[in-house]
Amino acid sequence: MAASTSTVMPTVMLTVMPTVMRPRFTPWRALLCSALLAGFACSNSSSDARAASPGAAAQLSGCNGIMPLGDSITLGVNGGYRNDLHTGLQQNNCGVSYVGTLSDPNTRVAGKQHEGHVGLTIGDIAGRVDAWLAATQPNFILLMIGTNDTAWFTNEDGAEIGARHSALIDKLRAARPEAWILVASIPPQAARLIHGKGDGAPENKLTDRAALTQQFNAAVRHNVEARAAAGQRVRFVDVNQALTTADLFDGIHPTEGAHARIAQKFLEGMRGTLAAK
Repeated sequence: MAASTSTVMPTVMLTVMPTVMRPRFTPWRALLCSALLAGFACSNSSSDARAASPGAAAQLSGCNGIMPLGDSITLGVNGGYRNDLHTGLQQNNCGVSYVGTLSDPNTRVAGKQHEGHVGLTIGDIAGRVDAWLAATQPNFILLMIGTNDTAWFTNEDGAEIGARHSALIDKLRAARPEAWILVASIPPQAARLIHGKGDGAPENKLTDRAALTQQFNAAVRHNVEARAAAGQRVRFVDVNQALTTADLFDGIHPTEGAHARIAQKFLEGMRGTLAAK
């Protein structure tokens, strides 16, 4: 994880304001925001910038309100990717807090809140997420869902599952229009024949879930990249690319060590959204 190294340049406050209170974001502040990639901070507040002095300790809150949203992979092993992501954001001088209606006592960092629900599918999340969003008001949503739609049994191909995933993103955007949504591909799965539907096939048959996972991820990537190109606050995070089936302890779930690489992908995505503010 990249740590902030500069103590010579002035640091300023990074604050995610509620939509109704967001002050005007002028071009010079946008330039400061882009400096986050180099370990600096940015602010929407002129008074914060004037008050900062060289060598002042960073007091940042730009990464507050992060909702890790998904299934048992979001829950993870002893906090999963949430541990290293939390540490990495702190090392980048970005004040960080997780939000969620669940709390994981096994998490190794202070932020224990999340929405990693064991066994849930895309449809399950879609049916319940409005209440979670209303209760926690996230500023960032880290969405990684689809494993339970592809691992066991399905009557849909990758494109059809991807369409339901896209509808879930629409639901998240409608509820939290100012939030950034980082959408992850799902991890690889060990090859296994399941009752499924080959991509584009007219009827069900035995399908390799490993191939179905890749088809689904391709649909997710295409959808998310189209949204980003259209100016939506949605970005793709390629978790699948960071892992192999050797990183899975049961053919589906990443090991605790593998979660560090998932965290790195989300960290890169978070840096990108903060630089774009």
